[in-house]
Amino acid sequence: MLKRKTIFCILITISISICAFHAHAQSARETDISSVKSTFTYGNNKDYAGQSTDLKADLYKPNLFSVKLPLIILYHGGGYASGDKNLAVMKYFAENFATANISAVVPDFRQGWYESSTKSLCESVTPEKFEDAAHRAYQDERALIRYCKANANALGIDSNKIFLFGISSGGFLVLHQLYLNDAAVDADRITRLGSLDFQSNNLRNSADVAGIISVVGGFYKKDASIVKSYPTLLFNNSCDGAVDFYNGWLGNCSNTIRSYGPGIFTKIMEQYNSPYSLHVFCGFNHGFNSVAYPEGGDAEAIQYVIDKSADFIKEITQSTHIYGTHIASDSIASVPLGDCANFETFYWCKKDSIEIGNDFISLTPNPVSCLLQPKLNIRHPQDETLYLEVIDESGKIISRQKTEYKTSQNVIYLNVTDFTMGVNFLLVKNSSGKVLYKTKVMRYCEY
Repeated sequence: MLKRKTIFCILITISISICAFHAHAQSARETDISSVKSTFTYGNNKDYAGQSTDLKADLYKPNLFSVKLPLIILYHGGGYASGDKNLAVMKYFAENFATANISAVVPDFRQGWYESSTKSLCESVTPEKFEDAAHRAYQDERALIRYCKANANALGIDSNKIFLFGISSGGFLVLHQLYLNDAAVDADRITRLGSLDFQSNNLRNSADVAGIISVVGGFYKKDASIVKSYPTLLFNNSCDGAVDFYNGWLGNCSNTIRSYGPGIFTKIMEQYNSPYSLHVFCGFNHGFNSVAYPEGGDAEAIQYVIDKSADFIKEITQSTHIYGTHIASDSIASVPLGDCANFETFYWCKKDSIEIGNDFISLTPNPVSCLLQPKLNIRHPQDETLYLEVIDESGKIISRQKTEYKTSQNVIYLNVTDFTMGVNFLLVKNSSGKVLYKTKVMRYCEY
């Protein structure tokens, strides 16, 4: 039994000691949250020390008789070095999803490497140790998906409505499904640790899922190819020191590996037409620290993540989700603790970057890269002459074009040369001069 004032603890991906932050999650629904919890074993495998390890998971259901419900599998952070399914934050998320009539599973999975429990992460880790630990986690995640599908009736879930949710390194863990298969993994790692699939249990069914939700996660490869496209929901913070919005060493520790945030990996997804929605918390760091919650886990931010995630699951299962980029921090009153002057996130993190008017117009990619032709994704209710204007910060018109829009079309192609280097503003006006859409656009010619 939990209240909204449950203390929060989100695992920072680079911390072996797990830097816990506290927040008293409050909302208008400040009532007791309850669910039915049970534990099951989904597999067995050897850990980094060669010891046999049973893999267990907790199932949270709205009630004992729930059947055919969507399922969300929740992964904690901790850099594959620490944390477990009993963390209060994971129970909090599970309870909230159960309240939304979504069953939740919180698993343990294999973690660690030699000295990971006796030294700090940056002292004990090497790139090979880190990637080996991630590989074992990937294997266990896929084993759990297979188990849930094979036992869907016993678990009371719909095997076609399984979603993944990960925080921090858990976010990286669930996103690997987009760009990793055996062919994309080092052959030596496959030889030593086994293939990604069909490990940890003997089940042979698919590890495909209905969708993926990542909170402050990213990719470990900047040149990844999308090998499997899934509906994806992303939450990232513009001032994240552990998972840079563009790229950097995990936790600024060069003993780990490079990480690539949404400023880079969403471009990869766009190249492969892999659908995503991105929610950006401007000014927030990895732990969602705010003025009201200086130790982390801002209540409004966390509630926003929960609500949008529950909506995403329902909309994907009903085929009603509309993909887009959103300024999450403009939807909450919380003030981030500290801020950063990050030019690379300028588009996302200024008030005038918000789209106005028609919700069915968006520009991709944004920022504009010389690698991809920009396009305006549009659903307008009537055939009409539209005017597209690009202006710079001083108000000077950079380009202007007229197009005869037809309701049968949903894309208007633009050119990179329509935009100047740096900051632009794109306006879409109708025949009477009304602004239907306005957004800030950054043009870069390289990542």
